[in-house]
Amino acid sequence: MDDEILEQLRERYAAGNLIVFAGAGVSAAAGMPTWKQLAEKLRDRARRRSADPAVVDEIQQYIASNQLINALSAAKLALGPQDFNWTVDKELDDTGRDVPEVAQAIAALKPRLKAVLTTNIDRFLERAFQGEWRVVDRAAADIAMDRRFILKLHGTLRAWDTWVFSRDQYDRAIFGSPLLQDAFGALYRTHSILFVGFGLADDNIDQTLARVRALAGGQPPMHFALLPKGVPPFRRRLLEESGIRLIAYENQAGDHAEVAQILLGLEPSAAPPPPPPPRVATPAPHPASSARPTAVPPANALPTAARPVRVFFSYASRDEELLARLEAHLSPLKREGLIAPWHSGKIGAGEDLERAISDQLEAADLVLLLVSASFLASEQGDAQVTRAMERRAAGQAAVVPVLLRPCDWETTRFAELQAVPRDKKPVTKWSDEDEALLQVVREIRAVVTKLRASLR
Repeated sequence: MDDEILEQLRERYAAGNLIVFAGAGVSAAAGMPTWKQLAEKLRDRARRRSADPAVVDEIQQYIASNQLINALSAAKLALGPQDFNWTVDKELDDTGRDVPEVAQAIAALKPRLKAVLTTNIDRFLERAFQGEWRVVDRAAADIAMDRRFILKLHGTLRAWDTWVFSRDQYDRAIFGSPLLQDAFGALYRTHSILFVGFGLADDNIDQTLARVRALAGGQPPMHFALLPKGVPPFRRRLLEESGIRLIAYENQAGDHAEVAQILLGLEPSAAPPPPPPPRVATPAPHPASSARPTAVPPANALPTAARPVRVFFSYASRDEELLARLEAHLSPLKREGLIAPWHSGKIGAGEDLERAISDQLEAADLVLLLVSASFLASEQGDAQVTRAMERRAAGQAAVVPVLLRPCDWETTRFAELQAVPRDKKPVTKWSDEDEALLQVVREIRAVVTKLRASLR
């Protein structure tokens, strides 16, 4: 093992600048099928379901050439979405299986680790982290600014609508938005990534490394990969051209046990934590998206304060003027770095409207429902309320109804929530609407203060 490279890895971990990218090998350590084995199971099911022999042969050809993403895509076409999803869910269900040692070793790095990315849809990593880190299956545009999250690039078990099993799905889900491209570019340019559990024959890592090369802008930072000894010269050259430094281990028993030992060796058991860096001012928002800062902190910076609370405004187009006035009243909170507000009026030309709204709603910590008769009549508003209440029930977001105009809101699904203004008098019924909005902002500030205590 190259001690110099291992020491470089330790330095990046100690600086809080390391991201672990976990591949299928992490789950395979617990007896789960690899992507190739999953493709073979799907091929066999397609054969048993009397699929066209030519289609089955095509799946096999993709498997034989290690084009596993294509193999899965072809299997989905052969089986149909329902049968495909059911089979994948059954095969990758980790219920009753012990969390593998390598997943536990990754979780042991949480004191200084920046984040975890994974292509696995099972729940081993969530279980290893014992719910302490936020799990994300849809990336938000400011993800490079975040810490302490597990981003599941291919979706998560049971939630079929989050799954990504083809290249076009992957491109739409992860790189379909210019803002996300910028965010992932920042992530790859300013952080070191440690690849764990990827096989040399896995085209998933080829796709990922191609992205690393493209997003790094021709000057990739130093990344790392844990691989068993015996990497062929040409393959080593491809990895090194992507900025990958190889940490090769013996794997004498064939069970990759050394991987967990290497990971555990990154966290010094007796060394005190490094002193916190000087606090820096919150950078100004990027012109392309005033809702969310896209500048990236210094590579060696550790968080000294909670990030801003992400606020999503759900509203009807008729109420845009009141939205603008409320946003103006909230501007002190934004200047103080307490909130990062967003609404659909901030979507740029050429962006996918529905995806942008969905991404921001999924990432929001606080959802403000701007209630009026027009809002209650809006189908889009109804869908946003449904998702917001689901995320609230799951403990993922707070929801506050803001009463703008008189309407029959007390029969809605959010009637159980404390609305503002607190006396249930809509803003437009006040003799001084600015006074009403001031009362609303004071209530929102109290909610934001409470939320920030849990955002680290």
